Amino acid sequence: MSHDVTGHEPSAAPTRGAQPALPQAYVELVSRLEDMDVYVHQITAHWPKAERHGLAADVRRQVTLLHRLVAVAWKRKSKSGALFELDVELYVLKTLIRKAYRLGYINANRPAVWIGHADELGQRIGAWIRHESSRGGSV
Repeated sequence: MSHDVTGHEPSAAPTRGAQPALPQAYVELVSRLEDMDVYVHQITAHWPKAERHGLAADVRRQVTLLHRLVAVAWKRKSKSGALFELDVELYVLKTLIRKAYRLGYINANRPAVWIGHADELGQRIGAWIRHESSRGGSV
């Protein structure tokens, strides 16, 4: 069996009943989210010890929530609610990134890279929302 860079086997993805293999766009979204998750853990490991159970934990929890919402959106027949919530939670993550910068936990370069990861996820989520809208869904 072949695995892509993310370790995802397309046939082992969350599916509802007997569906074809995962679309490449979904695999890429999950892959980008996993890349950002690794980046989050690398960055927050260097934050002050006092913040590791505060803001750092909130940021990591937010990324985990994004993972969950991607799976929920994929599995639901009516995707509009989950996609909207996914978009909102991505916005919340961006506010946490800005807060970390303003508190001095990340240097001037990191917010640009991190927000870049989040913006790329946002573009892919937006494309998914547009795709569902064009299919006649109520997104």
